[in-house]
Amino acid sequence: MDRDNYLKHYRNVLFNFRDKYSLKVSDIEFLFFVYDSECFTGSTIANYYRCSNSFITRNLPELMKKGYITIYLEKAHNRARRYMISQKGKILVTKFYRALKEYSYGLHEQKKEKV
Repeated sequence: MDRDNYLKHYRNVLFNFRDKYSLKVSDIEFLFFVYDSECFTGSTIANYYRCSNSFITRNLPELMKKGYITIYLEKAHNRARRYMISQKGKILVTKFYRALKEYSYGLHEQKKEKV
């Protein structure tokens, strides 16, 4: 079969990343959501990401503490604080896509054999 089916191995890669980087599945999926955004606010997340308020109040500060999210613009004059994905977060998402592609083409098995 010549068609790409990257999502076939999504769960394997997702759980590997969850364990390797000590992140929750919801945290990794959130990083996918904000990967191509210049910036976002808490209300942007609530309106478009379809998450609970506890995700915003608990997970977002945790992702900031771990360095995956940074402050883009501080809160001022009735304007909400804006966040952005950090370089560390972008690298994690890029590694995830690469790992997914390697799984799809069986390259992860070749890496194991070399070790």
